[in-house]
Amino acid sequence: MDFLNQIDLSRRGFIKGTIGGGAALALSSQLALAEQVLTGRKPTIETIKGSGVDPGLVRMSLNENPLGPSPMAIKAVADHLFEMGRYGSQSRDVTQALADFDGITLPKPERGSQQSFFRSAPGPILITASSSQALGLLTLAYLSRNGGEVIEAEFGYGQISRSGQFYKEIFGVDVNAIMAPMTPGYKHDLDGMAAAITDKTTMVVITNPNNPTGTLLSTEEIEAFVKKVPENVIVVVDEAYIHFAEQDIIPSAIPLTTKYDNIAVVRTFSKVYAMPAMKLGYCVSSQKIQTEMLKYFTGGSSMLTNVAGAAAVRDLDHVQRSRQVVWDFKARCYAEFEKMGWDYVPSQGTFIMVNIGRESAPVVSEMRKRKVWISRRRQDEFKNWIRVSAGTEQETEVFLDTLKQVMSGMS
Repeated sequence: MDFLNQIDLSRRGFIKGTIGGGAALALSSQLALAEQVLTGRKPTIETIKGSGVDPGLVRMSLNENPLGPSPMAIKAVADHLFEMGRYGSQSRDVTQALADFDGITLPKPERGSQQSFFRSAPGPILITASSSQALGLLTLAYLSRNGGEVIEAEFGYGQISRSGQFYKEIFGVDVNAIMAPMTPGYKHDLDGMAAAITDKTTMVVITNPNNPTGTLLSTEEIEAFVKKVPENVIVVVDEAYIHFAEQDIIPSAIPLTTKYDNIAVVRTFSKVYAMPAMKLGYCVSSQKIQTEMLKYFTGGSSMLTNVAGAAAVRDLDHVQRSRQVVWDFKARCYAEFEKMGWDYVPSQGTFIMVNIGRESAPVVSEMRKRKVWISRRRQDEFKNWIRVSAGTEQETEVFLDTLKQVMSGMS
């Protein structure tokens, strides 16, 4: 048997094993937990093996999808490994998959054009190397030259505001970040944000669901806000966690991009599609906004990333499993937090902010020593709060047990 045949057989074996293992992932986690309940043995840090992390580690600190990527996405990468020696991005395939998923009509690519060969045809979807690149392009397009004001929620994600401040400090561009107060429930105060708009305002940013608080705005609320915003002000809606909203119909602002020229919706493949290492994202907007972004676009995602992305979008079963494992995690944690008398913010993201009633830094540090990683956010404002990201059923049980042990030891 020659070398290439050996490679082909090895690849097919790898694919077969990957698909079989991936399809059984959610079920195996449930069966393992059920066995432990029946036998009286609870999951421990020694028995944990999470997706994509070393055994004996519970990593619930980075808002990752605990199920890992779709087996179909992994298969797509394996199927295209030998195309690395050829030009082409396959971005049209992932663009079409996204258009099908989100109900977007795409224009037909121009035949024979170099642009249509290397990237998707001009249209509302711009494929980028991560949502961070999409947000960066918007910042470059609208704040790096003439500056202006960017309005963002006080406890929002903040990338565009941070980038604007960077331009001001390093390059002297007159950019000012206005941090708008949120409601008492840590939700965007859209009336307050609208009132903060001045003739110097260039951009308003909404993170929906919000990170780190997990609060959600409806599409109707966002549209009512956009109607109040001057047409020259760009409204950016970051929907990194929108797939995890606990509704049958995802409350996305993407339909608004065909009605208003000044709204851009940014999404990532790092969350529901569990591909953060692949660096894939996209922006949906009017052609007017995309044209400004393309002035700074020097390259996007790779061919292997794009084929994985297209497969991930089309694996609707894996998308739903990913949503369900996050919902189950939140329901389990809410019940325990209520027993402990702790306040938390009901979340529509993959994470929960919870007030543990004491300074959280030592707790986070001690949890980390015990190989259970959680995090803190906005240390000054949320001194007594922790943020925990979704885990599998077993990881969630280990997290809760370890947290109780740590809190008991510090009382």
